[in-house]
Parts: sequence; C-alpha cells; structure tokens
Amino acid sequence: MLHHTIADRYLRQRTIYGRLLRMCFAFAGMFWIVIYLQPLESHETLRSGQSIIYFILMTIWGLDYMREQRRLTVVINAANQRGIPPSELEFAAVADRASLFVMLIPSRGIAGVIFPIIFTAGLLSAYILVILQYLMAFRGA
Repeated sequence: MLHHTIADRYLRQRTIYGRLLRMCFAFAGMFWIVIYLQPLESHETLRSGQSIIYFILMTIWGLDYMREQRRLTVVINAANQRGIPPSELEFAAVADRASLFVMLIPSRGIAGVIFPIIFTAGLLSAYILVILQYLMAFRGA
C-alpha cells in the first residue's frame, strides 16, 4: 500500500486506464466469436483487422507495465534511502519523478505529457478499430 500522497496522485487514473484497457481487450477478444459466426470467405479479412488492434493494445499495456516498474523502483529506492517502509514514503520524496505518476491527464515534463497522450490515443484508436471491426462484420452479414 502506498502513502496516500502518492496513491492520490495516480491510482484513480490508473484504475480508469486499466478498466478501459481490459474492456477493449474483452471487446476485441469477443470479436473472435463474431468472426467464426461469419461465412468462411470473410474470415481472412476480419482476422487481419484484429492484428493492429492487438498490436496497439499490447504496446500500451507494455508501456504501462514498464512505467509501473519504474514507479515502484523509485518508491522503493527512496524509502530505502530514508530507512522507512514504502507505505510511509510521501510524494514529496519522489516529486522529482512526478511524471511517472500520471496516466491519462498530462502534467509537467516531457514524459508527463507524452505518455498520457500515447495512452489516450492508443486506447481511443483501439476502441475505434474494434467498433469498425464489429460494423464491418455485421454489415457484411
């Protein structure tokens, strides 16, 4: 458990982001049922459209994982330097790495702007592509 000064900075954003990401994975995964309910001739077209969706989703999921590792490393190292448990470390001790603690809402610093844009654009484009896949499948039916 993180100190509330750290948790308040990013847990809400990360929770929303995680839910949106999992929902998009679920919608993309459920599309495979739709694919196999379609005539055999349309399988190749519909399956090929799935690749880019999974590429986008896996990329932003991997970037999120990388940043979570960095966040935890920063918190643990700062707590070890002070000789306190990580749950007692306040945000002021890691404020120089504040950009690690944003997910969807841009903050200061290049990483604090670029990563939220990547996450937001990635989620948005994946959702649009999933919706287009469903429309294409049902239009062709």
